[in-house]
Amino acid sequence: MKNLLLLKVIFLIFTIIFTSQAVAADRILPIPKPTPDKETKIKTAQKKRIFPEKKPTLKKEKVEVTESKEIAGIDDEFKGKVFIYPEKKPLIDDKVKEEIIIYPEKKPIIFQKKIDKAVTKSTILSRKDFSIAKNAFKAVDKKKWQTAIKISKKAKDKMVFKLVYWLYLKEPMNNASFYDYLTFINNNPNYPRINRLKYLAEHKIYLNTVPPSVVMKWFGGKEPFSDYGKIKLGEAYILQGNLKKGSELIKEGWIKAKLSKKELKYLRKKYKKIITVSDNIKRADWHAWEGKHWDVQRMLRYLPKDETALYRARQLLMSKSYGVDNAINKVPEKFKNDIGLKYDRLKWRRRRGRLNPSLEILFDIPNDPAKLVRPDRWWTERSILTRSLIYKKKYALAYKVSSNHSMSEGSDYAEAEWLSGWVALTFLNDPNMALQHFKNFYNNVGYPISLSRGAYWIARTYKIINNNQKSEEWFKEASKYLNTYYGQLAFVEVYPGEAFSLDVQPKVDEKYEKVFKKNSLIKPLKLLNELNKTDYAKDIIKHLAALDIKQGSEILAGKLSVEIGRYDYAIQIAKKASYDKKFYNELNYPVIETPNVVNKKRMPKPELVLAIIRQESEFDQNAHSYAGARGMMQLMTYTAKLIARKAKLPYSKNRLKTDPIYNIKLGSYYLTDLLEVYEGSYPFALAAYNAGPKRVKYWKKINGDPQKGKIDYVDWIELVKFKETRNYIQRVLENVNVYRYMLNGTPTKIYNFFEDKAHY
Repeated sequence: MKNLLLLKVIFLIFTIIFTSQAVAADRILPIPKPTPDKETKIKTAQKKRIFPEKKPTLKKEKVEVTESKEIAGIDDEFKGKVFIYPEKKPLIDDKVKEEIIIYPEKKPIIFQKKIDKAVTKSTILSRKDFSIAKNAFKAVDKKKWQTAIKISKKAKDKMVFKLVYWLYLKEPMNNASFYDYLTFINNNPNYPRINRLKYLAEHKIYLNTVPPSVVMKWFGGKEPFSDYGKIKLGEAYILQGNLKKGSELIKEGWIKAKLSKKELKYLRKKYKKIITVSDNIKRADWHAWEGKHWDVQRMLRYLPKDETALYRARQLLMSKSYGVDNAINKVPEKFKNDIGLKYDRLKWRRRRGRLNPSLEILFDIPNDPAKLVRPDRWWTERSILTRSLIYKKKYALAYKVSSNHSMSEGSDYAEAEWLSGWVALTFLNDPNMALQHFKNFYNNVGYPISLSRGAYWIARTYKIINNNQKSEEWFKEASKYLNTYYGQLAFVEVYPGEAFSLDVQPKVDEKYEKVFKKNSLIKPLKLLNELNKTDYAKDIIKHLAALDIKQGSEILAGKLSVEIGRYDYAIQIAKKASYDKKFYNELNYPVIETPNVVNKKRMPKPELVLAIIRQESEFDQNAHSYAGARGMMQLMTYTAKLIARKAKLPYSKNRLKTDPIYNIKLGSYYLTDLLEVYEGSYPFALAAYNAGPKRVKYWKKINGDPQKGKIDYVDWIELVKFKETRNYIQRVLENVNVYRYMLNGTPTKIYNFFEDKAHY
């Protein structure tokens, strides 16, 4: 009986083992799929033809084409519209911080004479030299500098080698020696960007290969261009026996110099008898205020224990790292009220939308510029918090935050005074208090955009207090600057219904023009044009523009830009000239053809399209933003795909940059959609084009709708949360009126975007 029971147990064990192995095998080896019959194969093939594999949807920037009436809860203004929501361009510091750059360093847009392909025969080089130049620049494009230099040396015309070598020396990460820079600069003292080359040369000084006497002669008693250069000059002084002067320069350069981890360690060890603990603290503090958290982190090992705790906390705050609370708790009591720590804590809180905790810090700091260390940094935070308080309708508190800025001069002071005046006038209804702020702003600016802005708001304030004489005087002052947004608004106030005209571009004396054209830099510029490599020509153009401004070098350089197909360079020259109240409108406002109809749909007026192109890309068909926007009208690729589908145009990502007409058609079509949604309102359409329709919907809801008389259009634009978008709307609107004049060629009535019905 026992044997029988034992046999049953053994059998059961073998059964379990066999079953588990079979299950394991099933997990490893897939079950064979049944072979489909003929009918199934046909159905499957048909399905594949009808329903292609879907591309994955972008998670961050979801874009849909939909009938808005199907969207639950959408506003009436969107009902019945087929609308495309574009990818939003990212704004700095999440959704709170404003863009700090008003005029971004963008490359401008295309020319009517734009060369699409390099020419086959040069007008300035022999056939052989031109072939050499072509091959050299193929290597330049790939950053194969030694190959490019070697090839360019073969050219009989040494201009080819000089041009390639100059481009090589401008590259920050090159293998050139100090003597390479020294030789080129001495032989070509009038070449473009010489100061840039001197700056880079300072970083090539190694005293084991460059004698101190050469270093001293190089600087020639002049201030170095870089803080690293100060250290090198200091070393030379010490080697020549002047320990005091050398130590001063090394200590001064140490605080701000851009140093790699290796350089930092080397210099700290080499000059440990010169660089003190105090100098290390100063370096850590300076980089902390600059927000350079990696440099702060590298300095921690060289700081005393208490200071290490302080700057570790600051480093974690500015880098948005974990462990902030613990790091702050470890800061010694004597540093708890450190002004830099308070600044970093305020910024950390503000970035996370913690308004009241941010204000606690702001109201706890001294109102003394010296104690604040960097009043400009504090103002950036104040301006953002001021607008946050305005949005929450806490106007008195907003005025308190903006007006207690503790500054007395500079561009930040001017901006703080304007914002304080605007809050006082618009939200506190205190024109007398506002007036002084606006005058402070006006007296501390110099550019036409700012002068017209200040004069307009002074005039508007006088109008509110019923001083009509003063109001008219200041409106007339603002209207002197007809190329600006506020200048045009002022013109409408004092000259309603009248036509305006712009200054005629001055002519250049023929004698000077002949001298200008003989400049040695004209030849390399022409070569770059023939090679279709005008991206390398910008510094040459800017250098030529600055040769003799009084004689007209700016105008001639601008015309050269047009000749080589670079409207962008011409616009940049004209913009810079306008800061000095010189207006070269023919250069500043290029005119190209825009579409009238796309897919049987009427497109916006050409002046609006041109105005947007000028602001978006400055007519650079190859413009490509950090956010991914492409071409003349800076279209996001996914949005462009949806617009193309709606406009019944074939989509091509490549054509967004290579085909300006295609890009403008898509951009114009999208702009038409926006104008239809916003019933012809240019300000709303432009705000949506720049920041996205969803943001415009929110701003209309929280700030009021000018179309319904809830708020003044001027104030609505100034209430736009992002500085980039506020500036964008104003710049495009001012461009529209200028383009109306440029297209008409005769005195033209200023279009009032806030009262006249838009035509689109």
